[in-house]
Parts: sequence; C-alpha cells; structure tokens
Amino acid sequence: MDKVLATVIGFLIPAVEACGALVIAVSAARTIILYIIHCVRPGNIQVNSLRIRLGQSMVMGLEFQVAADILKTALSPEWNDILQLAALVALRTLLNYLLEYELRLLDQKTPKEV
Repeated sequence: MDKVLATVIGFLIPAVEACGALVIAVSAARTIILYIIHCVRPGNIQVNSLRIRLGQSMVMGLEFQVAADILKTALSPEWNDILQLAALVALRTLLNYLLEYELRLLDQKTPKEV
C-alpha cells in the first residue's frame, strides 16, 4: 500500500507543479496580449485590472507550488526536507501576502464596472 501511495504521489508532484506553472504562464500570456491591445487602442482596458488578474493568477500558481512541496515532503519526511519545506512555505507565504496586499490596494483604486 505504501509503495502504491508513493508511486501515486510521485506522479502527482510534477503534475501539480506543472499546473502552477501553467496557471502563471497562461495568465502572463493573456496579460501581455491584452496590454498590447491596450497600447494599440488606448482606453479599452484598465491597466490596474490587468495587474489584478495577473496577481491573482500568481497567487494561485504559488498555491500549487506549495502543494507540490508538501507532497514532496510527504514522500521523504526527513528533518532536512521538513526544514526546507518550512523555509519554502514561509517564503511563499510572505510572497503571497505581499501580492494579496498589493492586489487589495489596486482593487481599491480601480473603478468598478457596472
């Protein structure tokens, strides 16, 4: 049973990491395209709303990366791995907090669509 679980988790780790990277990559590509459209035809898109959407995607991507790190530690729970996970989670949590803080500030400045 443990070997089956370890095998499943071994396959899940790169899949979860890829999901996080995909979320960020798709959102970055979308933001770039919309920003180029904004530069060609000013007035269509609020730049702050682009930043908010990109930031939200970055937060979601970071959540996937933290989940992958937790799965990695579940496979090999040695003290060194646990300490490394704690450092990674702390760093990503701080980054997540700062992103969400900036998103709240941007959201307050962005006019609401009716």
